[in-house]
Amino acid sequence: MAQFVKSLIGVSNKAANLARAIRSEHALFELLVQEKTGDAKNKRFVQDFKTLGDVLIQEMVKHDLSAKFPEMKDHIFGEESNEFTNKLGESITVAVQSTVTDTSKLLSRVLDGNDEAAEILAKVLHQDVEEPQDETLSKLSLEVDINSLAIWIDPIDSTAEYIKGISDSKPDDGIYTVGLQCATVLIGAYDRQSGKSVIGVVNQPFLHLNTSTSK
Repeated sequence: MAQFVKSLIGVSNKAANLARAIRSEHALFELLVQEKTGDAKNKRFVQDFKTLGDVLIQEMVKHDLSAKFPEMKDHIFGEESNEFTNKLGESITVAVQSTVTDTSKLLSRVLDGNDEAAEILAKVLHQDVEEPQDETLSKLSLEVDINSLAIWIDPIDSTAEYIKGISDSKPDDGIYTVGLQCATVLIGAYDRQSGKSVIGVVNQPFLHLNTSTSK
């Protein structure tokens, strides 16, 4: 179980790297936002957006965890549809491919031929991120059969704050209620039969934010 938790944290750190990479280029980020429509739209909001960042993080988590834990492949789910529509109206199924080159080619289609941006994103998706070396984690002992678990991913919670990109917000008693610091990557494991939560990871990609660079 300790190795499983380390893997969840490791993949959340990789997701955080991707979230930061996407926000680092304003022009690129503007290309990646689209309004949700139809069944994907949350009726609580007048406008509800998803970003390619949401979809890429979700698909990367699926890809990486499935590679490490093949028995979980059909039990990893996420909040977002991995169908993304480019400006030509072409609907593309976004998924991490077997190589950087193949992933880059697919993303270039999403980004209307922006090969440079596609290559940057593909490299982040395929980079290796070290799992945490933490004594407490190594000693973690939970009597849980991984084969009984499923995964739910909320790739970028507080998407509105992520899109707005406010970098100079101030905390209230140590808690941020607005701004990039509110954006989180959430990965939770739950029991397949009962649906009860077992363990989860919350990663804040912008908690320690350089306000001049928004990184």
